[in-house]
Amino acid sequence: MSGADARARIVAQARVLDAAGAPAGLPVDLGVRARRLSRRLAERAGRGCAPAVDFADIGALPDWASWATERRDLFVHLAGAMACAPALRRTIDGRVLARLARQLGEATLDAVLATPAGLIPPSPCDTALASDAGLRDLGAAVLLSELADRPALSIRLAHLLDAQPWPLPPAVGQAALLAARGSLLALEAGAMEAAA
Repeated sequence: MSGADARARIVAQARVLDAAGAPAGLPVDLGVRARRLSRRLAERAGRGCAPAVDFADIGALPDWASWATERRDLFVHLAGAMACAPALRRTIDGRVLARLARQLGEATLDAVLATPAGLIPPSPCDTALASDAGLRDLGAAVLLSELADRPALSIRLAHLLDAQPWPLPPAVGQAALLAARGSLLALEAGAMEAAA
């Protein structure tokens, strides 16, 4: 990678972080003055902006942060469902399974249910399975588990994910993240093969 390519990559990552630190609902294409005013109003309303990040945090930005919104949303929900895979395999609540099938797609839910037993440590999932927001918050906790040593970056990315992640055991977060990433790649590869 040339120096210009490396600089362009860092600038693109910094732009993602800048947008992630903005208050929820703030259009990214606003001018400087409008963004500053919007941030001040958000701080007064108690929804302050995310803390500043170090230059090293820009290089540690996960790839999913720059994905298209639809793909990132699917990934965050898939990660939350993967963290609940042990509980989902035991559930008989048709409403929960139907809601997840509508949200993730049937093939994606089947991939979650097919996760081998013991791959993901059990975790309490009652709150996450009760609502879409709960599943999103758990999924955000899973995605942010790889950034446990970077709190400012985690807070900014939680803004990007529009979620309130809760504490999650690192073993659950890492296992669910790896399983979700593998499932997403397999599902996308299968979709490309079917289209060909």
